[in-house]
Amino acid sequence: MKRLSGTVLGFCVRGVDVEQSPPALSLQEGANYTLRCNFCTSPQSVNWYLKNSGGHLIHLVYVPSGTKQDGRLKATTVPTERCSSLHISSSQTTDSGTYFCAVQHSAPQAPAACTQTLCGAQPLLQPQSHRKASVRSP
Repeated sequence: MKRLSGTVLGFCVRGVDVEQSPPALSLQEGANYTLRCNFCTSPQSVNWYLKNSGGHLIHLVYVPSGTKQDGRLKATTVPTERCSSLHISSSQTTDSGTYFCAVQHSAPQAPAACTQTLCGAQPLLQPQSHRKASVRSP
């Protein structure tokens, strides 16, 4: 069985504090895992993305609130709790890459203005070799 591992990066962009967790992970191929994204503002919506090991950015799921399931991925956003999660079932090496949660919010100074903020990145499951995957913080 292959072993997968990763690290998490959270940062503040455009006044939106975002924290993604866990700070590090290690799991076996086939395991289930949940990534979390917490933010300081109520979102209009949350998008989850994956930058795969080939460098391609892939949109995984759009979830303004509630839960959406797409195959092995299940995303949940609870605007009142200012959090979102992405659950990966039966992890595979093809899940390797960097995961991002992007929060769309209204700017409080200009209610008509809307911005999409890239909130953080979770480098996860990046293969180091065909047998073991690891991730380093940028």
